Order: sequence, then structure tokens, then C-alpha cells
Amino acid sequence: MSLFDLMLRNYFDEKMLEKLSKVKILIIGCGGLGSNIAVLLVRCGVKNLTIVDFDKVDISNLNRQNYFFYQVGEDKTSALKDILSKINPYVIVKAVNMKVDESNIDSLILEHDIIVEAVDNELTKVLIFRKAHEHGKKVVLASGIAGFGDCENIKIKRGKNFSIVGDFVTSIKDKKPLAPKVVAVAAMQADEVLRMVSELEFD
Repeated sequence: MSLFDLMLRNYFDEKMLEKLSKVKILIIGCGGLGSNIAVLLVRCGVKNLTIVDFDKVDISNLNRQNYFFYQVGEDKTSALKDILSKINPYVIVKAVNMKVDESNIDSLILEHDIIVEAVDNELTKVLIFRKAHEHGKKVVLASGIAGFGDCENIKIKRGKNFSIVGDFVTSIKDKKPLAPKVVAVAAMQADEVLRMVSELEFD
């Protein structure tokens, strides 16, 4: 058992630790939400993570995304994988550098237990939710993460196999996304993932 696993025993019981080691989580989007969610989940003991994005780290991302100045120009998936391995060198991260669409989403979703939506594009958000529902997978989504000074308006809406986190009002088309609110939503999405993990049963 690694020192990281021993550390986690201070925070979770054995049953939850076993679930965290077995669960397979897919994060689609490695921007402000996805990069922060991935870091939080790895810190909480998630061992099997697939991260998907098609973009590169840009200087404009550094106001809210979990990257560093020296990583500007790198693929987000490889940059994030490097960060996650520095937190826990025993984590298994599959970095997939591609754009998710109708042609490839089914195989991705079917390989995982919990899906995390962390994208900007509204049509892609709908696609992720629809496909997760079709395949009976648990999914955590976000809606309304822009602006600042109103984090008290962030809510969670839950339904069968899904959670949506955000204020459900502000759009990045109208207001800029900034670190405090983006990270707050990301933290709540990660917390919803942990709740869903606790509900899973493995053979």
C-alpha cells in the first residue's frame, strides 16, 4: 500500500476506499471545471480517470484553470496528466486528446461508471447528458458558472442518475468566467461525484 493510500485512511473507511480504487470516471473537458475537478478527485483517492479534451493550454486559461505558466502551448490532457501524477504518482490517468462528438462518445461512456461534463459548448453538454442517460450512467453536469460576487446562488439539481451544479442563469456569453466561481462549481461537481461513488456497488 502506498503512502498516499495510507494517508487516505484518515479520511475514508475501507469500503469507500475500495470504491474509489475501482470506480472509473470520465471527465469530458479539461478547462476551468475539468482541470479542477480532476485535481480534487485525485486528491480524494480516485485511481482510474480518463480525461478528454482537444485544446492546448493558453495564457488566457491561467485565470481559472489548473495549469501553470510553463505549460502554455501543451495539450491540456498531457499537461493535466502530469499535474495529477505529481499529486499521486500511483493514479492511472488515460489522456485522450480529441473532440467528443456523436461518432466517439458511446464507446467512451460505456467504459466508465460516472461521467463528468465540463465543456463550454451547449450542444456538447446536451450530447453528454443524452448519451449518459441512454447508457444508464451517472453523470454530473454544470450550468451557470460565470461572473463573480454571487457564489451564494450556486445550487445543485438532482434527478435519477444525474446532478447539475451552477446558478442556472449566468452564461459565459454574457459574463467572464473567473477562478472563484468556476472553482466553487468544480468543487461541488467533484463532491457530487464522491456522493455517487458512495452509492455504487461493485462485484
